[in-house]
Amino acid sequence: MQLCKNVFVNGRRTSMRLDKETCSALSDICRKEKMSLGRLCSLIDDQKGESSLSALVRLFALVYYRRMLAKYEQVPPADTAAPSARVSQILSTIHEG
Repeated sequence: MQLCKNVFVNGRRTSMRLDKETCSALSDICRKEKMSLGRLCSLIDDQKGESSLSALVRLFALVYYRRMLAKYEQVPPADTAAPSARVSQILSTIHEG
């Protein structure tokens, strides 16, 4: 399910179509980093180049969480054939939303 998120980016009002989980992730990131969504999106927009803001916001959230995860976990062995319980839980959450 896509949500339309309105935000002020570098002084102009714009909207982005994002999935519910990305919106939730952005809220968490903003809370943790003590900044508004508009400020975060403005910082991302300053670096966007040719890409759309929505695409870069999704990429930012993904990279943010990947870097956070890398700080706390070791890479598991690559010899498991079945998905881990964590992967299965995430996949089921995606299908519910």
